[in-house]
Amino acid sequence: MLAKLLRTPSICVILLLAALLLAGCDAADIALQPEPGTYTVDTVFREYYTSLGGRETLGPAISALFNYRSKQCQYVQNVMMCFDPQSEGIARFTLFPLGDALGIYEDPEISAVGNLVVDGYPIYEEFEELYHRLYGPLYVGRPLTQPRYNANGSRIEQYFQNVGFYRGVNDAPGEVHLLSYGVFACSTDCRFTPPQTAVVTANIASASQPYLSQVARLGGLNVFGMPLTEPYVAPDDNLEQIYENVVLYSPQEDTSSLQLRPVSLMLGVPVDPPGPELRSQAEGMVFYPTEGDLGYHVPLVFDYFIAQHGGREISGKPLGEISPFNGTLYRQCFENYCLYFDSSAAESLQVRMAPLGLDYLNQTQAAPAVESTPVALEAQTIRMVANPGTPRIPADQPQRFDLFVVRAADNQPVPNIETELTLTMPDGAQTIYQLPPTDTQGRASLIVPPIQPAPVNGTVISFKVCLNAPTTGAVCTSDSYLIWNFQ
Repeated sequence: MLAKLLRTPSICVILLLAALLLAGCDAADIALQPEPGTYTVDTVFREYYTSLGGRETLGPAISALFNYRSKQCQYVQNVMMCFDPQSEGIARFTLFPLGDALGIYEDPEISAVGNLVVDGYPIYEEFEELYHRLYGPLYVGRPLTQPRYNANGSRIEQYFQNVGFYRGVNDAPGEVHLLSYGVFACSTDCRFTPPQTAVVTANIASASQPYLSQVARLGGLNVFGMPLTEPYVAPDDNLEQIYENVVLYSPQEDTSSLQLRPVSLMLGVPVDPPGPELRSQAEGMVFYPTEGDLGYHVPLVFDYFIAQHGGREISGKPLGEISPFNGTLYRQCFENYCLYFDSSAAESLQVRMAPLGLDYLNQTQAAPAVESTPVALEAQTIRMVANPGTPRIPADQPQRFDLFVVRAADNQPVPNIETELTLTMPDGAQTIYQLPPTDTQGRASLIVPPIQPAPVNGTVISFKVCLNAPTTGAVCTSDSYLIWNFQ
């Protein structure tokens, strides 16, 4: 009896330990239970899968291993991996060109420009790092489209043979992902559901966006707003595109020479007379001279924003001092955009661009304006803005000049204005050209041949545009550009 009593606890302990072990196994199984619709990456692909970034880049496996055309293949969320036992070396592993089956293709651009251009397709700047990390053409494949803005997906995207890149407009700069090619191709044979932001929408047209790379360098869509139109040819024969906050344009043949329309002036934003410098940086202001010693005070927070997003070349000159606008909003306008300061917003959101693009869109798409009232051609009655087509240009390239003329009283465009352009070299030598008369939008453009003899690299070319008409005083606007032979 004693022995039996001594053995009984041992049996109980053994049974208890066994129960705990079984429970532990069940708990481990629950903890390791895969995400619905996912599989284990087959041993054939584990090293290859890891070398391309693993789950973080390619997503989880969404099918078992299967045979396809004498190869062993497996779908993961973003690609289809294949292994060819008949090949040797790195040629044994490939990504199947799922992009070719999407029916998405755009013609390359013969004159495409950008940091990285592949077969006539500029690679969107923020996609370059992942493109190289996936060994470029080896595993990414050939480009199928230009960089595009997909309004339905609120993302910038670009399609390649083997993968697709995207960046959500609300993602942090440089945060790039792959589109779910694998899910799209596997279709109903796979049960995995990808994030909505990564879904391939092959049947939805996405407009080509030739300015995306430049916009990204200047701050991105979070700063300039979403595109409101596709690129189109404006009345002055430039390519133009309207964003929520700005209006972009460039010569049709050179979209890298991006500039901003003086949309504030074109929308009739009042222009205040410049004044003397009265406040210093110690008081939170930076003085922007515009006419000799006269100019405007710009808050330090606005000056920092301008410096971070292309500088004064992009903002244009101030049109007045900062002033209350609406409630907690303060506004200051520059030639090419207006800035808000919202004292009630979080610090990172206090400074932002005003949405002038929609107003411009409504104005340009409205019914044709009636003939404007003639205006006296005097310095006090009209305002002119002249810009070089390319602020930095090689010495052997022609330069384009764009002029915009408005009435000072209401900023309405003034047609049929004749002007002359004077180029001045550092040694004082001058060349004079006649611009065509301004059109109904107050615009005129002229392309001049390269300067001969060619100026040396780093030469600053000054220019001025003056009215070619009798006035009581000279009516001119001036600026400069740089001869720069390094691209």
